[in-house]
Amino acid sequence: METILTLSELITELSESSKDNYKSIFKNLKLNADELEGFANWSSQSYMRNGIYKDDCFELILICWEEGQETSIHCHGGEECWVYLLDGEVQEVFYGLDESENLITIGARSLHKNQDSYINDSIGFHKLKNNTKGRTMSLHLYAKPIENCTFYDQVSETFVEKKLSYDTFKNVMETQKSNSY
Repeated sequence: METILTLSELITELSESSKDNYKSIFKNLKLNADELEGFANWSSQSYMRNGIYKDDCFELILICWEEGQETSIHCHGGEECWVYLLDGEVQEVFYGLDESENLITIGARSLHKNQDSYINDSIGFHKLKNNTKGRTMSLHLYAKPIENCTFYDQVSETFVEKKLSYDTFKNVMETQKSNSY
């Protein structure tokens, strides 16, 4: 498989492949952050989930992180997730449940520009945090799209079901059509 350099090439490869090939597709990804700048939206209040493509098989979300922003500890609603870091650095912390069903940390690692990560519910829960002084951008591939997932509420120390939504959604396919006129 050739190196994937554009968002259009990525969507084409994913659309023409099965989920079994998504790992190798992401391993051949070499996107530049500038490629996704038109989809980026930022907030000082929270990281931003910017939807850029969704069909029945997968969705792509560009997450834009200001310094220090992080997700809650969460699962993936029974689906699979790949993360590709476009710019900056993200710390990924993995969690599991002990024999008493208490949440425990089972590992951590840092992702740097052009590195990728994979997680599903059999691996456990995780959280991501922007670890740089400045902004970070990451591209998330979910197979199939995730409508709901479980978050860990650190205040109540319980798991909470949450319906997911986008902060913004700008379909890359519609954007390309309007730019071709």
